Amino acid sequence: MLQNDAVRTLQYDSEIRVAQQPSPTEPRVFDSHISITSQPRREAPRIPLPVPITTVTGSRTFIPLSGYDCLADLPSVHIEQTFELNEICIPLTALTGVSSENRYVVRSPLGDAIFAASESSTEKNRLVWGAGRPFQMHLLDKTHQEALVFRKKLALGSLCCQPKSLEIWIPPGNVLGRVVQSPTFTQPEFFIEDGNTGQPVFCVEGPANSGFCCFCLPRESYFKINSGGNMRASIDHKWVASKSQYTTNIYFSDAKLTSKERALILGSAFLLVSRFPITLINLLMN
Repeated sequence: MLQNDAVRTLQYDSEIRVAQQPSPTEPRVFDSHISITSQPRREAPRIPLPVPITTVTGSRTFIPLSGYDCLADLPSVHIEQTFELNEICIPLTALTGVSSENRYVVRSPLGDAIFAASESSTEKNRLVWGAGRPFQMHLLDKTHQEALVFRKKLALGSLCCQPKSLEIWIPPGNVLGRVVQSPTFTQPEFFIEDGNTGQPVFCVEGPANSGFCCFCLPRESYFKINSGGNMRASIDHKWVASKSQYTTNIYFSDAKLTSKERALILGSAFLLVSRFPITLINLLMN
């Protein structure tokens, strides 16, 4: 199973790099002659490590060129929220309703773990803003390398506040796309935009008569993902009795979807997942 410590290490390293950058309000002045002794280097590329894949006929391995290549050829993926045992030993968290940073596992139809996702957010934002809080979600693949990063901004609704939005990033720091909420009254609607052109490539339509701010959505919801008048994929959030928990399921209706398009749809699913946070007290009650 992928470890959560690896995600936190990546986050810590990125924070150090940001902190080491000079402040724009305090320019550095050099009186002496500057000699350039080395050229700036790009961040280390992805290490080409083989990834085992479980199929109906058996298992195989392949070397993904990018982290989201693991989504290729999958008919569906399933997002499950996970909990650690030490969270059960914190009654104050359960009593106050301040949830911890969420963690998820993205699985294939056969139950094979594809990504381990870990949220990065502050306790203050989780307490004050709840499901509308800003966060970063780091996804690691089986090689313990960062495959995707989802960055959500603070938003509480499409009209009353800033609309919900989420950016999909890939290492070493490229924007793959964005998910932006559209201001509608009858049903939630989102547009998935390409990171290079900024043009919408998919439209995500939620259940009708569920409110524009997404806080009136039922626990079990269904979303259609359309493009060019055709349904390309769908997302549902429902209770699975065999696992005694809610899962978010993505079904890729169009087998011709590229790995990049599947990654964008996965990002939109995580934006919807943030609407259904499950605290430990909710899990125990269910």
